[in-house]
Amino acid sequence: MSRTTVDLDPAVIRKLKVIGANGRESMSQVINRLLRNALKDRPARRQRDASIACALSRGSASRGFDPSSREYLDLIENEQ
Repeated sequence: MSRTTVDLDPAVIRKLKVIGANGRESMSQVINRLLRNALKDRPARRQRDASIACALSRGSASRGFDPSSREYLDLIENEQ
């Protein structure tokens, strides 16, 4: 099991201690259980193809993305 340091709000720590004491669990067990449940209930993020549609002109050597297409903004937004 890996270890990490997380800064928690003092009020959150108090609540975690109360939950742990009531259920006879360590704070680590409580945190793991709560995070596992929270992550399990989250919908999976859809993977998108990272390609961008390109506008090609017949007989033209220049190639690039179509500025009228907003698809590239979706890709940038999903990366953040």
